[in-house]
Amino acid sequence: MPSNTRPLTIILNANQSKRTIYLLSLDAPTPHSLILAEARNKFRLKSLSQIYLKGGALFSPDQTLHLDVREVWVSKGEPYVGKDAPAPGVMGANAASPEVRVDVIAEESYVDPEAVKQLKAVARLEGVAAAIGMPDLHPGNRFPIGCAIAAHGVYPALIGTDVGCGIALYRLAATPSRFLPSKIASRLRGLDDPWDGDVSAWLAERGILKESEFDKPSLGTVGAGNHFAEICVVEEVKDDEACERIGVRNGVVYLLVHTGSRGLGKSILEAHSQANSNPFYPEGSPELSTYLEEHDYAVQWAVANRDLVAYRIASCLGLTLEDNDETEHTESRPIMPEKLVDVTHNSVTRHTLSVGDQEAQDLWVHRKGAAPADMGVAPCPGSRGDFSWLLQPVGDGNDNAHSLAHGAGRLHPRGAATLRKNIPGSTTSLGSEVVCTDSALMIEERPEAYKGVQAVVDDLEKRGCARGIAKLRPIVTYKVRSEVTKK
Repeated sequence: MPSNTRPLTIILNANQSKRTIYLLSLDAPTPHSLILAEARNKFRLKSLSQIYLKGGALFSPDQTLHLDVREVWVSKGEPYVGKDAPAPGVMGANAASPEVRVDVIAEESYVDPEAVKQLKAVARLEGVAAAIGMPDLHPGNRFPIGCAIAAHGVYPALIGTDVGCGIALYRLAATPSRFLPSKIASRLRGLDDPWDGDVSAWLAERGILKESEFDKPSLGTVGAGNHFAEICVVEEVKDDEACERIGVRNGVVYLLVHTGSRGLGKSILEAHSQANSNPFYPEGSPELSTYLEEHDYAVQWAVANRDLVAYRIASCLGLTLEDNDETEHTESRPIMPEKLVDVTHNSVTRHTLSVGDQEAQDLWVHRKGAAPADMGVAPCPGSRGDFSWLLQPVGDGNDNAHSLAHGAGRLHPRGAATLRKNIPGSTTSLGSEVVCTDSALMIEERPEAYKGVQAVVDDLEKRGCARGIAKLRPIVTYKVRSEVTKK
């Protein structure tokens, strides 16, 4: 080792198993920039912007690094979760609400300790009053997924890149005998290509007059990751009255569509993260007003996207108005399936909450992978080899920050070695078919990658947050289909 250098361990704050040794020059006038440059290169993360010292103190660009310092933690803006991290409420707690509630609603469901650590770190952010993990809580790249964060202001990064991501339930047809898995799977084609219809008109019909670069190429597409469209039937009805109210019954084929705002939400977060990777917009600030306007636009766009995916699937299956309507028609035309439920998983909304001994107060509830508990029935999908549930929210919403689990939640990270034993087949243990021509995605999304959805539902019921009213059995799950054109 050169005599004018010293070893410094650089640790990735969001995933502390990732670290690298850097030989820092003793003569370096600006170690801050050198450390960040090395970290960005080694971890392949250009967005790294902050350096923490042990205990959570920020190392600023104008500081000199003491010779005793042997480790630093690099961050994209998320709070420090390294060695000797302070308890929730100590660092950055809102002066008007010194008590920060941290809770995880999980007894049956396994929760990764790293996710709990991330949740506690979020609780230390300025203005946060409560950080509630759902049973599907699991670690994210910067912040946990499957949680609701109540704060006296808004953190765009807590909502994430896919603003408006959510799930909708549609009624497809009343003839399940026609819906053979292999036959349906073979007919779902062209869904990853841009829609050949009038995108502007589709958006305008839903009150969206603004245009974006994502409209034509992305509207009406499912996307990658955990997004999907699933044709399903009712396996079991637990509450006839609740199901009847939303139009769910036996002998009917339904469609779940889980997708979001595609690249639109990401572009919004990037625009708000230029100067600070984790900006905080206090109540009444002009930045908050600007963000909320763009946020609401992305949420609307995502709803329109789910509707168009449903319409395109109905068109692929050849469903016409005659399939869903007993009224006589002079001509057949593709239908827009009847939408029964649509809930958003990545959003921020205003709610009244009581935290600890504090009086009820209006707070901004950030949902990152969490369903709202004040919008009626919420679908809770399992993995692609499991059932899905419809949840009826119960209680006053205070205990669970007006939120519910948004699905089974990941048990293993996408890169886990345990998932890479082989490429799963397209037929699941339930006899359903999975359409996915991306082998890497099939591995990442295999059923074993997720928690059991039944445990998630059980945890919500035990806590008195929701009750399962119906269980849905998958017939065909659509992820992605790349067509190979023969010349």
